[in-house]
Amino acid sequence: MNREQTRCFTVQKVLLVVMGILLVFVSVWSYITEQEHRDVTNLEFFQSLDYEDGLDVVVRTLDRFPLQYAATLGQDGDPQIRPIEFKFETDGVLYFDTVEFYTSYEEMKAHPYIQICVCDPETRTYLRLGGRVNFTKDEDIVSRCFAESPILTEQFGEARDMVVAYYLTEVRAEFRSFSRGLPQMRYTLPNPYDTQEVQ
Repeated sequence: MNREQTRCFTVQKVLLVVMGILLVFVSVWSYITEQEHRDVTNLEFFQSLDYEDGLDVVVRTLDRFPLQYAATLGQDGDPQIRPIEFKFETDGVLYFDTVEFYTSYEEMKAHPYIQICVCDPETRTYLRLGGRVNFTKDEDIVSRCFAESPILTEQFGEARDMVVAYYLTEVRAEFRSFSRGLPQMRYTLPNPYDTQEVQ
């Protein structure tokens, strides 16, 4: 083998080694990315929560299960339940919204307390929270509600002035599960708008 052939053969070996290293790197990067973005089961999700941080448990659970059910006291004195959608949390304050012509708006004005529940049948786990409803038409808060909800934007994008945001004070939450290894927790979640100490 002459010198030129030896050099070509060496270059080919170096290129194969570099390509092999690159292939290993891409495979490892792809695996890590897939692990980071793969959907976790609901059980894995609940196992990942920090149960010492009640606000985090509540917010992450409401985000994970975007359809919640809320109970209000109806105008006829009977309980009323309906689906709602948690919008966002800022500085420990949980925000939701309603619409001026909804019956629930009148119910919450008359009796400003609400109970919210979300349940996961896969793990037989539920989160229940309740508190005092405080309405706001603050434009920044209402805009954030729209930004967080394509459904709200689709339904009321042209009638934004009818949307009323609300936040909860005097918040209590309860986390319960019938799955082995998940805790049973109760939380009081004070926030800057609480005007009285929650008993």
